Formats: sequence, C-alpha cells, structure tokens
Amino acid sequence: MFKTGDYVVHKNDGLCVITDISTLDIPDCDQTKEYYFLTPKDSPSSRIYVAVGSGDSSLRTPISESDALALIDSIPELDEITVENEKQRQNVYSKALVQNNCVELFRLIKTTYERKQERVRKGRSATSVDEHFLKSARQALYSELSYALGVDEDNMTEFIDARIHLD
Repeated sequence: MFKTGDYVVHKNDGLCVITDISTLDIPDCDQTKEYYFLTPKDSPSSRIYVAVGSGDSSLRTPISESDALALIDSIPELDEITVENEKQRQNVYSKALVQNNCVELFRLIKTTYERKQERVRKGRSATSVDEHFLKSARQALYSELSYALGVDEDNMTEFIDARIHLD
C-alpha cells in the first residue's frame, strides 16, 4: 500500500504524487471504499482517483536510477512492436501504452520513431497514429525517467540519444 506523498506511476498519466488517501465525496459512490488521490507531475491542476487495493496494474512504484540506466542501455537490443495487420496498428499501440511497463513503452517509442524515420527517408510524412503514440509514450515514460535520473524531462530524448550514442 502506498502512502500520502509517495510518487507512483499511473498507467495513463505517468508520474504522479499521492496527495491524499480517502473516500470520495461523490453521490452514489461507496463511502466506505478508499481511493488514492493523485496529481500528475505534468498536469498539477488535474486529479486522478484510483481505488486502494483495486488489484489492477494502474499504479506502480517508479523505476530506480540503476534500472532506468540499464533500460536505456538495452534500447538497441529491444525488438520493435510487430503489427501483422495495419488496420490493427492503433489497437496494438494502445495495448502497449496502457501496460504501464517501461520496456513496452520504450518498444513503442522505438517502433514509432523508426517508422517515422523510414517514412521521412521515403519522402513521406509520419502517420498521425505514429505521431500520437510516440508523443504519448514519451510523455508517460519520460516523466518517470526524469524523476529517476534527475534529468529535466525536456532533455530526456537528448540524454537517451547520448547514452546510446545516437546522433
């Protein structure tokens, strides 16, 4: 169980801080059930409510510094996400995004980034699906990596590129 003040990673909103643990004061809501009240790092005016002990994987502890560095170092060996049917690309990407798993987020970033680069080399623009999921995966993952590594979130792409020696 988490406590007030803990940082957690929410599957849709990235790094959040738990600001309270309480019941919801909402009509027709179970007044005996407790919820984590979360504030996303990237959106301090937003509030998210997650039931305590809900048993799902919507919340987890942020990655450690050593694990973050090891994960970044493993990027070149990560497989891209395979999509057998182009009509299913958005569904496959959505599943990867909501798994709340750093490896899957990096695979999604790598896949969408590489597809974008390939399209540009062919004189075409990136697809809106790839652009959307690249942005969403970076937002979800980079807030956590920024916290773990003490690197400003806006500089995370450059930090990762330098770490794995990309130009």
